Amino acid sequence: MPDAVDLFRCPSCGASNATDAEWCGQCHRRFGGGRAQADSPIAQAPSAERAQLSSMPATGVATAGPLVQTREGADPVWTCPACDHVNPLTAQACARCGSQFTSFFPNEEEKRAAKLSKNTAIGLTAVLPGVGHWAFHELPAAVARALLYVWSVGIGIMLLARPPASARALVRGVGVCFALSAIAIWLLSMLETMRLTAGDHRPLIPPKWLTWFTAGLSSLLFFGLLGAVIAAR
Repeated sequence: MPDAVDLFRCPSCGASNATDAEWCGQCHRRFGGGRAQADSPIAQAPSAERAQLSSMPATGVATAGPLVQTREGADPVWTCPACDHVNPLTAQACARCGSQFTSFFPNEEEKRAAKLSKNTAIGLTAVLPGVGHWAFHELPAAVARALLYVWSVGIGIMLLARPPASARALVRGVGVCFALSAIAIWLLSMLETMRLTAGDHRPLIPPKWLTWFTAGLSSLLFFGLLGAVIAAR
């Protein structure tokens, strides 16, 4: 451990560094020398990630973006803002939720003005979940929430309106599950739209969780209908 006299503070972030350091261990600012450029975590990252890291604020933390950290004797890591999972800096996507590293650094085209006003986006989301995401240029999330909501509402109405007499309780139970799922998707979309109007583009639920949720509903529908067919015999 260097003595206090052998330390100096980075002019960008104020972190303490050894006097012979050629790049800051906190914000990755280069102090000089060719060795620093080759040894720094930014230089070791893939070119796509390197460009994003190079444009990060001086503190090393991007607003609503991944936290990049260096540790003594270990490789640099980044923390996923969507699920807080720690990944190696060379990972292009989060190992837990699948969020892409570069997705947390929207380019200038993605930062363009919303297609609708904030109040309009929230109002239309109340009618159809996903519209608010579309208004803020979150097309994949918009399509996923709209389709999942319409599917849940349609199946719920179908099962609750005309359940077969032989398995009425079972079919209605599945229908109630789909109705509750539709309500949950509606609430999720409303909350996320409100976050989008505040400038926070992080999803409340990671994409993989929605995928598993959809798979669970599909399995529930399959086994519910299978049980209804067996009960009818």
